[in-house]
Amino acid sequence: MKRIYKRALLVSILIVPVLLYLVFVYSAREVFFQTLDYFGPSEVVTKTDDKGNTIYDTIRYTVPYFRGITHKGEIITSDSLKGKITAINFFFTTCPSICGPMNFHIKERIYDRFKGFDNFQILSFTVDPLHDTVEVLEAYARQIGAADVNGRTVWKFVTGDKDSIYDLAKAVFLNAMEDETAPGGFLHSELIVLVDWEGRLRSRRDDQGNIIGAYSSLDQMALKEIQEDISVLIAEYEKLESLKRKKQKKSK
Repeated sequence: MKRIYKRALLVSILIVPVLLYLVFVYSAREVFFQTLDYFGPSEVVTKTDDKGNTIYDTIRYTVPYFRGITHKGEIITSDSLKGKITAINFFFTTCPSICGPMNFHIKERIYDRFKGFDNFQILSFTVDPLHDTVEVLEAYARQIGAADVNGRTVWKFVTGDKDSIYDLAKAVFLNAMEDETAPGGFLHSELIVLVDWEGRLRSRRDDQGNIIGAYSSLDQMALKEIQEDISVLIAEYEKLESLKRKKQKKSK
């Protein structure tokens, strides 16, 4: 009898705090947990309210307009970022150096872990669109095991206008360009950036308080950090969606 009592006491000590925490999280009106920072040039605008008071509002930097075509033959634009948490990187299928390890780690550490979340996607833009046609990208996706999940394409390999792709890389503070001295004739980084459901760039800070901006796909610690930060964005997104549903329910 004493043994049963001790076990019940132990379970209550371990479980009750967790249950109380979950209740607090989902009953709170605001997102209170540590969120990721925004980065990129923000704009401060002023407005005037009904009483004539000046209100200052910060417009966060968002990924500019882009247009491409996926390995499924579907048109994709910057509007496709809305309502999604997105990881973006740049590569090319004939890359003789970092692309193989980069996309292997993305597959193992990001795609496989988060493919079940309906509002998550990966966009991999080729820096060699003349060679990397829809058909080439489709074969590449099959080769690395980037299959659809319940009819939904989670990992999208994107081709399009070369200059537009290079401009997009600059816009998200990554490298992508032709370079005769680089392996395969193209220069690009192994870095990944995160974009939230409003198309805003998000990132953690390092130990010195500086925005890291992007995550290395070749560094084990960085891969662990991006896993954690995608989870943070998912939690923030779900919390905001829960608040929206509660608000809509009350308004009915």
